[in-house]
Amino acid sequence: MKYKIGIFLVLFFFIFGILTSIYINTDRALARVPEKIIRLHVVANSDSPADQQLKLQVRYKIISSMSGRFEGLKDISEVKSLIRGSLAEIEAAAREIIEENKKNYGVKAAFTETDFPARTYGNLTLPAGKYQALKIVIGEGKGKNWWCVMFPPLCFIDVAHGIATEETMNELRASLTDEEYRLLLSPKEPGEASVKFRFKILELVKSMGLRLARMEN
Repeated sequence: MKYKIGIFLVLFFFIFGILTSIYINTDRALARVPEKIIRLHVVANSDSPADQQLKLQVRYKIISSMSGRFEGLKDISEVKSLIRGSLAEIEAAAREIIEENKKNYGVKAAFTETDFPARTYGNLTLPAGKYQALKIVIGEGKGKNWWCVMFPPLCFIDVAHGIATEETMNELRASLTDEEYRLLLSPKEPGEASVKFRFKILELVKSMGLRLARMEN
Protein backbone atom coordinates (compact mmCIF):
# COMPACT_ATOMS: atom_id res chain seq x y z
CA MET A 1 0.00 0.00 0.00
CA LYS A 2 2.82 2.40 0.89
CA TYR A 3 4.42 1.64 -2.50
CA LYS A 4 1.19 2.60 -4.31
CA ILE A 5 0.91 5.80 -2.31
CA GLY A 6 4.52 6.65 -3.15
CA ILE A 7 3.94 6.15 -6.89
CA PHE A 8 0.76 8.19 -6.70
CA LEU A 9 2.56 11.07 -4.95
CA VAL A 10 5.33 11.07 -7.56
CA LEU A 11 2.76 11.30 -10.36
CA PHE A 12 0.84 13.97 -8.50
CA PHE A 13 3.84 16.26 -8.03
CA PHE A 14 4.98 15.63 -11.61
CA ILE A 15 1.63 16.76 -13.05
CA PHE A 16 1.37 19.61 -10.55
CA GLY A 17 4.83 20.80 -11.57
CA ILE A 18 3.93 20.80 -15.27
CA LEU A 19 0.74 22.80 -14.70
CA THR A 20 2.52 25.27 -12.44
CA SER A 21 5.33 25.68 -14.96
CA ILE A 22 2.88 26.44 -17.79
CA TYR A 23 1.06 28.95 -15.60
CA ILE A 24 4.25 30.71 -14.48
CA ASN A 25 5.76 30.79 -17.98
CA THR A 26 2.58 32.28 -19.47
CA ASP A 27 2.41 34.94 -16.77
CA ARG A 28 6.07 35.81 -17.29
CA ALA A 29 5.69 35.96 -21.07
CA LEU A 30 2.79 38.41 -20.80
CA ALA A 31 4.16 40.44 -17.88
CA ARG A 32 5.31 43.35 -20.07
CA VAL A 33 2.24 43.54 -22.29
CA PRO A 34 0.53 46.25 -20.16
CA GLU A 35 3.63 48.46 -20.61
CA LYS A 36 3.17 48.38 -24.39
CA ILE A 37 -0.53 49.16 -24.56
CA ILE A 38 -2.62 52.24 -23.76
CA ARG A 39 -6.34 51.85 -23.28
CA LEU A 40 -9.21 54.29 -23.54
CA HIS A 41 -11.59 53.91 -20.61
CA VAL A 42 -14.90 55.80 -20.52
CA VAL A 43 -17.05 55.47 -17.39
CA ALA A 44 -20.72 56.47 -17.48
CA ASN A 45 -22.49 58.51 -14.81
CA SER A 46 -24.95 55.65 -14.20
CA ASP A 47 -26.47 52.59 -15.85
CA SER A 48 -29.59 54.42 -17.03
CA PRO A 49 -30.18 54.08 -20.80
CA ALA A 50 -29.65 57.83 -21.28
CA ASP A 51 -26.35 57.85 -19.39
CA GLN A 52 -25.11 54.77 -21.21
CA GLN A 53 -25.95 56.37 -24.55
CA LEU A 54 -24.18 59.55 -23.46
CA LYS A 55 -21.09 57.50 -22.63
CA LEU A 56 -21.01 56.13 -26.19
CA GLN A 57 -21.40 59.61 -27.65
CA VAL A 58 -18.50 60.88 -25.55
CA ARG A 59 -16.45 57.88 -26.64
CA TYR A 60 -17.12 58.60 -30.31
CA LYS A 61 -16.30 62.28 -29.88
CA ILE A 62 -12.96 61.58 -28.21
CA ILE A 63 -11.93 58.96 -30.75
CA SER A 64 -12.96 61.18 -33.67
CA SER A 65 -11.08 64.18 -32.31
CA MET A 66 -7.91 62.25 -31.47
CA SER A 67 -7.63 59.83 -34.39
CA GLY A 68 -5.79 62.18 -36.75
CA ARG A 69 -3.16 62.98 -34.14
CA PHE A 70 -2.20 59.34 -33.68
CA GLU A 71 -1.41 58.77 -37.35
CA GLY A 72 2.21 57.80 -37.85
CA LEU A 73 3.00 57.55 -34.13
CA LYS A 74 4.93 54.34 -33.41
CA ASP A 75 6.62 55.25 -30.12
CA ILE A 76 4.45 54.81 -27.03
CA SER A 77 6.31 57.63 -25.23
CA GLU A 78 5.15 60.05 -27.94
CA VAL A 79 1.58 58.87 -27.49
CA LYS A 80 1.80 59.36 -23.72
CA SER A 81 3.05 62.92 -24.19
CA LEU A 82 0.28 63.65 -26.69
CA ILE A 83 -2.42 62.37 -24.33
CA ARG A 84 -1.06 64.22 -21.30
CA GLY A 85 -0.87 67.44 -23.30
CA SER A 86 -4.44 67.04 -24.56
CA LEU A 87 -6.31 66.34 -21.31
CA ALA A 88 -7.91 69.78 -21.07
CA GLU A 89 -9.00 69.58 -24.71
CA ILE A 90 -10.37 66.06 -24.18
CA GLU A 91 -12.40 67.24 -21.20
CA ALA A 92 -13.74 70.17 -23.24
CA ALA A 93 -14.80 67.82 -26.06
CA ALA A 94 -16.57 65.52 -23.62
CA ARG A 95 -18.22 68.48 -21.89
CA GLU A 96 -19.54 69.68 -25.25
CA ILE A 97 -21.35 66.38 -25.79
CA ILE A 98 -22.70 66.42 -22.23
CA GLU A 99 -24.11 69.92 -22.69
CA GLU A 100 -25.64 68.99 -26.05
CA ASN A 101 -27.52 66.27 -24.19
CA LYS A 102 -28.68 68.84 -21.62
CA LYS A 103 -26.98 67.09 -18.72
CA ASN A 104 -25.40 68.90 -15.82
CA TYR A 105 -22.57 66.41 -15.29
CA GLY A 106 -18.96 67.14 -14.61
CA VAL A 107 -16.27 65.25 -16.52
CA LYS A 108 -12.71 64.35 -15.63
CA ALA A 109 -10.00 63.12 -18.00
CA ALA A 110 -6.77 61.66 -16.64
CA PHE A 111 -3.88 59.60 -17.90
CA THR A 112 -3.44 56.97 -15.23
CA GLU A 113 -2.92 53.30 -14.46
CA THR A 114 -6.13 51.33 -14.14
CA ASP A 115 -6.86 47.73 -13.23
CA PHE A 116 -8.64 45.84 -16.02
CA PRO A 117 -10.01 42.30 -16.01
CA ALA A 118 -9.21 39.96 -18.90
CA ARG A 119 -11.15 41.27 -21.89
CA THR A 120 -11.62 40.27 -25.51
CA TYR A 121 -11.42 42.71 -28.43
CA GLY A 122 -12.39 40.88 -31.61
CA ASN A 123 -9.99 37.92 -31.83
CA LEU A 124 -7.58 39.51 -29.36
CA THR A 125 -7.69 38.84 -25.62
CA LEU A 126 -5.76 40.99 -23.18
CA PRO A 127 -4.82 39.51 -19.80
CA ALA A 128 -5.99 41.08 -16.57
CA GLY A 129 -3.63 43.63 -15.11
CA LYS A 130 -2.81 47.27 -14.49
CA TYR A 131 -2.76 49.17 -17.78
CA GLN A 132 -1.93 52.73 -18.76
CA ALA A 133 -5.18 54.38 -19.76
CA LEU A 134 -6.82 57.61 -20.78
CA LYS A 135 -9.67 57.46 -18.30
CA ILE A 136 -12.72 59.67 -18.76
CA VAL A 137 -15.22 59.71 -15.91
CA ILE A 138 -18.63 61.27 -16.57
CA GLY A 139 -20.53 62.65 -13.58
CA GLU A 140 -20.45 60.28 -10.62
CA GLY A 141 -18.81 57.53 -12.66
CA LYS A 142 -21.05 54.80 -11.24
CA GLY A 143 -22.18 53.29 -14.53
CA LYS A 144 -20.81 50.56 -16.75
CA ASN A 145 -17.62 51.43 -18.58
CA TRP A 146 -16.49 51.13 -22.18
CA TRP A 147 -12.91 50.49 -23.26
CA CYS A 148 -10.76 49.94 -26.29
CA VAL A 149 -7.07 49.79 -27.18
CA MET A 150 -5.90 53.33 -27.90
CA PHE A 151 -2.30 52.39 -28.66
CA PRO A 152 -1.63 50.55 -30.87
CA PRO A 153 -4.60 52.42 -32.37
CA LEU A 154 -7.23 49.68 -32.53
CA CYS A 155 -9.90 52.16 -31.34
CA PHE A 156 -9.55 54.40 -34.33
CA ILE A 157 -9.90 51.81 -37.06
CA ASP A 158 -13.13 50.05 -36.09
CA VAL A 159 -14.86 51.93 -33.28
CA ALA A 160 -18.32 50.79 -34.35
CA HIS A 161 -17.81 47.04 -34.19
CA GLY A 162 -14.82 46.49 -31.93
CA ILE A 163 -13.31 44.09 -34.46
CA ALA A 164 -9.56 43.77 -34.71
CA THR A 165 -8.94 43.89 -38.47
CA GLU A 166 -5.81 42.71 -40.27
CA GLU A 167 -4.54 46.29 -40.32
CA THR A 168 -5.04 46.74 -36.59
CA MET A 169 -3.43 43.39 -35.82
CA ASN A 170 -0.36 44.38 -37.83
CA GLU A 171 -0.16 47.56 -35.75
CA LEU A 172 -0.34 45.49 -32.59
CA ARG A 173 2.17 42.90 -33.79
CA ALA A 174 4.75 45.62 -34.40
CA SER A 175 4.53 46.61 -30.72
CA LEU A 176 4.84 43.12 -29.23
CA THR A 177 7.28 40.24 -29.27
CA ASP A 178 6.34 37.19 -31.34
CA GLU A 179 5.64 35.21 -28.17
CA GLU A 180 3.41 37.92 -26.68
CA TYR A 181 1.47 38.22 -29.91
CA ARG A 182 1.02 34.45 -30.19
CA LEU A 183 -0.24 34.14 -26.62
CA LEU A 184 -2.70 37.02 -26.97
CA LEU A 185 -4.21 35.37 -30.04
CA SER A 186 -4.32 31.92 -28.49
CA PRO A 187 -7.74 30.19 -28.59
CA LYS A 188 -7.48 30.20 -24.81
CA GLU A 189 -8.02 33.59 -23.25
CA PRO A 190 -4.68 34.35 -21.59
CA GLY A 191 -5.97 36.33 -18.63
CA GLU A 192 -8.81 33.92 -17.93
CA ALA A 193 -6.61 30.91 -18.64
CA SER A 194 -4.52 31.85 -15.60
CA VAL A 195 -7.62 31.68 -13.45
CA LYS A 196 -8.64 28.38 -15.05
CA PHE A 197 -5.20 26.95 -14.35
CA ARG A 198 -5.55 27.88 -10.69
CA PHE A 199 -8.94 26.19 -10.45
CA LYS A 200 -7.72 23.13 -12.32
CA ILE A 201 -4.77 22.81 -9.97
CA LEU A 202 -7.05 23.14 -6.93
CA GLU A 203 -9.42 20.54 -8.38
CA LEU A 204 -6.48 18.22 -9.02
CA VAL A 205 -5.20 18.62 -5.47
CA LYS A 206 -8.64 17.91 -4.00
CA SER A 207 -9.19 14.92 -6.27
CA MET A 208 -5.82 13.39 -5.48
CA GLY A 209 -6.29 14.10 -1.79
CA LEU A 210 -9.55 12.14 -1.83
CA ARG A 211 -7.91 9.26 -3.67
CA LEU A 212 -5.06 9.18 -1.16
CA ALA A 213 -7.56 9.08 1.69
CA ARG A 214 -9.38 6.14 0.07
CA MET A 215 -6.11 4.26 -0.50
CA GLU A 216 -5.11 4.71 3.13
CA ASN A 217 -8.46 3.31 4.23
